[in-house]
Amino acid sequence: MAQEYVNVINPEMRQQFLEKGWVKIENAVPLENIKKFSEDIWIRLGFDPNDKSTWTKEKIHTPRHREMVTKEFAPKGWQAICELVGGADRIDPTLFQSCGDSLIVNLGTDELERKNEDVPPRLLGNWHIDGDWFRHFLDSGEQALTVIVLFNDIKPRCGGTYIAPDGIKNVVKWLYDHPEGSDGWDVDETGSRSVCNISQCNDFVELTGNAGDMILFHPFMPHSASKNYNRVPRFITNPPVTLKQPFNLNRADPAEYSLVEQVILRALKESGIDSAAGWKPSTPRRRFTPRTRAGKDVLINEEVARMKAYSLKTGGAYQVESIHINGPIPYQTVIPLEGY
Repeated sequence: MAQEYVNVINPEMRQQFLEKGWVKIENAVPLENIKKFSEDIWIRLGFDPNDKSTWTKEKIHTPRHREMVTKEFAPKGWQAICELVGGADRIDPTLFQSCGDSLIVNLGTDELERKNEDVPPRLLGNWHIDGDWFRHFLDSGEQALTVIVLFNDIKPRCGGTYIAPDGIKNVVKWLYDHPEGSDGWDVDETGSRSVCNISQCNDFVELTGNAGDMILFHPFMPHSASKNYNRVPRFITNPPVTLKQPFNLNRADPAEYSLVEQVILRALKESGIDSAAGWKPSTPRRRFTPRTRAGKDVLINEEVARMKAYSLKTGGAYQVESIHINGPIPYQTVIPLEGY
């Protein structure tokens, strides 16, 4: 059945996604869910929200302690996700089906605030596409969308993610030319991943918005963490969306192409390639333990200890809620590739 764009993704948003590779869904997450998953973040961090001298780290990728099925956590956001990838029936319900409180924190630094000098986006040095747990191919559906959930209002110069919409074509062309895929991106002389070819990009967008907004962008969108010059704490999450099968870039019925697939085909045409017919991976698909797993396990133990200590301090008024209450849950190293 052809995908209809009549719900959250209106015609203007559809066109923006096709041309620029991203859309913002306002009020995608009910504020009660935002509050529930962020109200104890300072306890978990061990920092005083009113004393910047205690903010000893600039960026922290916190582990998940609580979670909720995505379509319940973000009903409007979930609908938008389904519309972009071609329907809920294409999404794998056994992988990453929930959102949680694994907040990505950007607190800035004293030096950034003191100097107050903006780093040009091209020189941020952290340009990449997501997916540190699988081999990337042109049709990889493991990271079908990049999702950013805003847990607080994010203003300009406050650590919002930067994207480079004109870099999508660079990633698409690189993956088309390298059917062997890649398990990780080499870094070029600018400090950016060469697959993104960020030195050739000129369109840079700083993503801002309000608590509860969700920003959805193409999995081949180059993006980078930015600098929090104003030191207004920034809290986001970045849950993946995985498909049951790889993208189909050679469908018999053109109406069946998802918007995500259409962006890939559009980028190929911009590179002078009329079709993806005949393209296929030349090496086996592969999934593996995320490179960030070890660091997350350390943070799990630290955060659970802080929560337990705070609970004792408050006489139990603060209740510890964590799926890791007895320690980190073992990671499933080999994630099934059924359907792939």
